[in-house]
Amino acid sequence: MLKIIKNCLIYLIVLIIVSSVGIQSVDAKYTAEFLTLGVGARALAMGGAGTALSDNAYAAYWNPAGLGQLTRYEVSFMHSTLNEQDAYNFVSYVHPLKDRGAIGVSWLRVGVNDIPITSLPVVSRPVGPTNRPQVIGTFNNTDNAFLLSSGWTIPSFSGVDFHLGGTLKLLYMSGYRTTNAIGGGADIGFVATTSAEKPHQLTLGLQASDAFRTKIYWNTPPPSANLTSHTETISPNLKIGIATTHALAIFRSTLILALDTYIKEGVELHGGAEWTLFDLLSLRIGFDERKGIESVRRLTAGVGLNLRFVTGAGAGLDYAFTNHPALGGSHRMSLRIRF
Repeated sequence: MLKIIKNCLIYLIVLIIVSSVGIQSVDAKYTAEFLTLGVGARALAMGGAGTALSDNAYAAYWNPAGLGQLTRYEVSFMHSTLNEQDAYNFVSYVHPLKDRGAIGVSWLRVGVNDIPITSLPVVSRPVGPTNRPQVIGTFNNTDNAFLLSSGWTIPSFSGVDFHLGGTLKLLYMSGYRTTNAIGGGADIGFVATTSAEKPHQLTLGLQASDAFRTKIYWNTPPPSANLTSHTETISPNLKIGIATTHALAIFRSTLILALDTYIKEGVELHGGAEWTLFDLLSLRIGFDERKGIESVRRLTAGVGLNLRFVTGAGAGLDYAFTNHPALGGSHRMSLRIRF
């Protein structure tokens, strides 16, 4: 039995790596870029190193295998603004299952509402005192991702716990008037962790985002005999994460160090540290590397307040700050409730 499990794990890891290796097309580089923004102020404050630290309701985004570690109902919320215009929101709900696993549903939305549409009263005449632009309507420019995730715990081996998971995602984007797009894809995840009862714990996480090359279909240009709708493809993104957790005697604290490697447009590094005092107050710092038109390295920081009850329920309020060299600082707030 253990040999079968081991072979299945090897096959999964190979599948994740192979599915994430491919030639990047030009349109795939920045397609559905909103999916790379990250969710949850905890992981964002640690530079986006969330592949191995997927132990809460944000696991649906960072690594669905982490849902296999959850045994209680959990909800999470995040709200932020981008460039002081786009509203950036995320909500997630996790429902534990009796057979050593959990399922989660999530909604990620980025967009601007009520953008005015203007026109001239007489379009054939130039703009002037008697022919001023008027608002004739509004439209919303939004990007949405609806996630259905599941994670499972499989039998441990040599004191190591293993978790597998997957996410199905439906993408919907709306633009000017009737312009819109729809698409779908899937993520695959794996988590291995040593016993949490020891003073030092090691966690390894793997995730293949858009493992099967997510397709997005636009309804423009209008279908005709010679024209077809535009199609975009999101290429796979392999994420490898490692985290170490250390119980310290001073202030009854816990120190977590995490490092993620993203393999898509070259290699990106995301790392951070979290120091939790008295199981109550968390201090975080990290770095976030992004490679696109130009390489950007950002410093991140944040704090968190954790409340835990003897029943096992709890809540966490987290804040993250990110400094962009060109766009300046941004602030993220998120809330986690476990019951």
